[in-house]
Amino acid sequence: MARTTPTHTPALKYILACLVSMALLFSDVNYQTLSPLRGSVQAVGIYSQLFFATTVSRFLEFTSAYENQRTLTRLNNQLRDELQEIDSKLFLQKQSQLITKDMIDLQDRLQILGDQRDGKVLKIASFGLQDYLCCSRHILHLQNPLQFAILMHQPVAVDKTFIGQTSKTHLNLIEVTLFSDSSHILPVKIDGLHCNARGAGKPRLVRCLASEEFKMSDIQEGSLVLTSGLGGVFPKDVIIGKVLSIYEISNNELRIDIALDGNPLDHNYFGILSGS
Repeated sequence: MARTTPTHTPALKYILACLVSMALLFSDVNYQTLSPLRGSVQAVGIYSQLFFATTVSRFLEFTSAYENQRTLTRLNNQLRDELQEIDSKLFLQKQSQLITKDMIDLQDRLQILGDQRDGKVLKIASFGLQDYLCCSRHILHLQNPLQFAILMHQPVAVDKTFIGQTSKTHLNLIEVTLFSDSSHILPVKIDGLHCNARGAGKPRLVRCLASEEFKMSDIQEGSLVLTSGLGGVFPKDVIIGKVLSIYEISNNELRIDIALDGNPLDHNYFGILSGS
């Protein structure tokens, strides 16, 4: 059941609406009365289409540019990684060549230093750097993976000089006592005069306590210090350093500080002379 009763619209209203519509149509056809309104509607439609098309176009351009940027970034990162890999390979190749050259050069020097002795070139395994810089014990260890038969008290060399001697073997390691170790004594000669140089417990420094005869010699700071060959461990007449300073301890004794040429911190490979 309907809640409201339908009302009857008078026919006059319909007639009036039709007449108004016909009047507006007649006026628009003859006098373009609704032309501005119609143009505004058309303009709004055109502007809406242009705005939508422009917005979509710019969005597509932005999306395309973003994808291109991502692609370029990915390619750039890939090229950078490839260049870094090439640089790393070239660096390692160069270092390998340098290491090979250093080993060959050291082997040649061992032949010169050792005369008829056999020489082995071994890579460093460990170095007690803290003790070397602060304390009296100056020890390093060399790798011996092939387990060469290396005896104790064999000369150890770098460049064109000696820096110490073998002291122990531990499985695949060889212990080397450096000249600067406070327990090491090396017979040397300075301008033909002999003395025993004891390690000072400081990097690259040994000391001789010399007798009065040194006062009468021409020894001075900068004089060359050579191995004397006494003791049978080191070949004679190999330069190991220079006189650093001379101190008069008493009327009958001098202390001569000697700066060693060989620096174990500068090398990764060391030569060992073995045999007689």
